[in-house]
Amino acid sequence: MFKQIWKGWTIGVSIIFTPLLLIVALVQTGAPKNMIFAVPLVPVIAAFQGVLIGAIICLGLKVLSFIKTK
Repeated sequence: MFKQIWKGWTIGVSIIFTPLLLIVALVQTGAPKNMIFAVPLVPVIAAFQGVLIGAIICLGLKVLSFIKTK
């Protein structure tokens, strides 16, 4: 279950924010020039977020199962 949550979050966030950040970096006139270098980091950041979200959800489900068994 953790792997499904992690992969889903990583792919979803990467698909949404990578093109968005790329468009902003290339089109917006006030954007810093080095913003283009942040685009490859979006999947890395999304993967770290996916690990945290997956861990929190799995922990919450485990705690919820302990509460329901009492």
